[in-house]
Amino acid sequence: MSSETPLSDWHFLIGEWRGQSKDQFGGDGIIETSDVFTLEMNGVYIMGRHEAVKEGKIENQSISMMYYDKRNKRVLRKNFFSYGFCNNEVEFERTNDVIRFEVVLEPSPQSFDGMRWRSYIKKISETEIRDGLEVAKSGEDFTSYGESVSKKVT
Repeated sequence: MSSETPLSDWHFLIGEWRGQSKDQFGGDGIIETSDVFTLEMNGVYIMGRHEAVKEGKIENQSISMMYYDKRNKRVLRKNFFSYGFCNNEVEFERTNDVIRFEVVLEPSPQSFDGMRWRSYIKKISETEIRDGLEVAKSGEDFTSYGESVSKKVT
């Protein structure tokens, strides 16, 4: 059995979530999202399965693994997208209600050359979260690229 880590504060995620975003993440219209989070390998990982649908068609799917790196004392997250790349995310800030990550895309799509990325997951309550992405061009400040609001179903 695993010992308590900062990841334990995020066990409330376990279950099914539904959400949406409007005119976010570089697109127009409403994107419906569904997430299912499970606790894996004796609580070492929180695994997420994500699907985004627009107008009845799948926009993207992803699988994520979030875990606590005891050596470096940071939460890490890896997101594998149906687009064919992986977000390698390293915590740079954490409070009781939010984890903010620096993001390195691998391989980085050519259209994202010269861009820096950050992501976050924010706990609004035990039954509501916000998941967002920020972007900055070299030498510029970060701005919101998009945010999705989700509510727990089960």
